[in-house]
Amino acid sequence: MMTYDELRAEWEEFNKITLPKSYNESKMFKEIWESKQHISELSGKQLLPKGHFKHHWQFLHVLPKGTFPNFKYFKHNILLGLPSEHEKQEQYEVFQERREILNRIYYEVYYNKKF
Repeated sequence: MMTYDELRAEWEEFNKITLPKSYNESKMFKEIWESKQHISELSGKQLLPKGHFKHHWQFLHVLPKGTFPNFKYFKHNILLGLPSEHEKQEQYEVFQERREILNRIYYEVYYNKKF
């Protein structure tokens, strides 16, 4: 699990880049899939293979993309999990820990509030 300092540094680096207009979730998911093991970060179980009709349900936004649009393409805002885990993702400690850290970063960056 990444620490606050590691995620904060990754966030700072992410904000230095300008994504091409053609960049989208599909491209981001492909990059994540190619860079990580195909194991659920929530349960440690094997993920469904690429091409499965529920494949895209395995990419879980920690901070909702609608509420936190600046985090939509931040790869560390995505955890891999099985479709059956997607609906109950908040029950997993690793998900809660990541959300807590990302929320902290969000409020520090956008509201200048230290926690």
